[in-house]
Amino acid sequence: MSVVAERPGLPARPSAREFAVRARGGDARGAWVLAAGEARGGEECGAWLRATALRLAVRLDPGPRVRWAPGGLVRPTYAPGADAPTALRAWAEDVVLQAAVGELLEDGEPFGVRFPDVDGGWYELAAAPVPVPAAADERKPGAPMSDTSRADAALAPARCDAETDVPHLMRIFAKRLSIHTVGGEPAHRTRCALERHEGVEHLGRVRVLREGAVWVTFTREMPPYQARLLPPCPRLAWCGLFEGHTGRCLADEPEPVAPQRMGELGVLVEGAPELAVPVREFDLPRERGEAARTVREIEAVLDRVLRTFPFPGGVGLSAPQIGVPRAAALVQPPWGAPAVTLLNPCLIGGSRETSEAYESCPSRPGPGALTSRPDEITVRTTTLTGHPLTTTYTQPLARLVHHEIDHLEDLLHPPRLPVRTTRPGA
Repeated sequence: MSVVAERPGLPARPSAREFAVRARGGDARGAWVLAAGEARGGEECGAWLRATALRLAVRLDPGPRVRWAPGGLVRPTYAPGADAPTALRAWAEDVVLQAAVGELLEDGEPFGVRFPDVDGGWYELAAAPVPVPAAADERKPGAPMSDTSRADAALAPARCDAETDVPHLMRIFAKRLSIHTVGGEPAHRTRCALERHEGVEHLGRVRVLREGAVWVTFTREMPPYQARLLPPCPRLAWCGLFEGHTGRCLADEPEPVAPQRMGELGVLVEGAPELAVPVREFDLPRERGEAARTVREIEAVLDRVLRTFPFPGGVGLSAPQIGVPRAAALVQPPWGAPAVTLLNPCLIGGSRETSEAYESCPSRPGPGALTSRPDEITVRTTTLTGHPLTTTYTQPLARLVHHEIDHLEDLLHPPRLPVRTTRPGA
């Protein structure tokens, strides 16, 4: 790795520092990004700034020697006041000034210059160094930071600390992009959802949805410029949001759910006496109307819960959790698939293969319990017309269905919480 010459009393600095570069223009109404990118090293960064200054100058004022205009068509005029194109040309062609800017950039310092124009307008060039991880010299350019580069690698990945304001227009776009989905209001501010990574591009979520989220791409020094409707990234796995993406998405930091908030939404929380009342099965089709009404009541409460807490991994709600001691439950799978209705459900089989995962429950806000469940279960239910129906579920739906059946069989009521790992005969 090459380094710049050392100065007395100062350590050597890397010469391949990365910069986020941009050009903006604006006036009293606001500012707009005209060009943006990334540069590696002070020399490349300075070249980008000079080239962009000349390009802006030509577009604002082509000059009398422009190739596309016949001779004499463009003539210089002189007027008092600010003249941004002339100032941009002078700045880019000043050799002494450019040498000073290059030295500043090689030292890893940020740089910015603004050129006033007529009627209060202005144009701006800026460069900001991108923080380089300590182990950058041990990785190939573009490679993500490895967890093993930190002493606490086994505890948690290092989160990129970049964040940005979400403009009003981007929030409107997030709403329109997800108009047919259930989710929270677009955020006014979003943070990067990646590990520390090389480059200036960051990914954050501006709206959490039942099926995933609206992701926005932004940089530390620039406003968001792209949004996508995408499912959530697998926990601690390469997300593949776009080709060539080198960052790794981090698991969400779950917000604590207050028990009183769930109570306000209509869900009984742990300790409520109604959860201990034995449930009664429906006599179908004779109690068809009662069963349909119970399902609608569960659906109404579940919809309120999902509008407040998205549960991207799926969630279920049983009749006892809303104070109705009947054998009915509703399961909302992840990815926005249609909800599964369970009437008089009974577990009749399960695979020998099991898997562990943390299970949370609307009736028990707080950290989930690590629970082992069969990877595949077979469940018998009853339709509203009274016909038996046998269905086999696989993960992740199998876990959600199994959890709701435990609710109906009172296996989740104290003192038997947390969730039992396996059921007899499964």
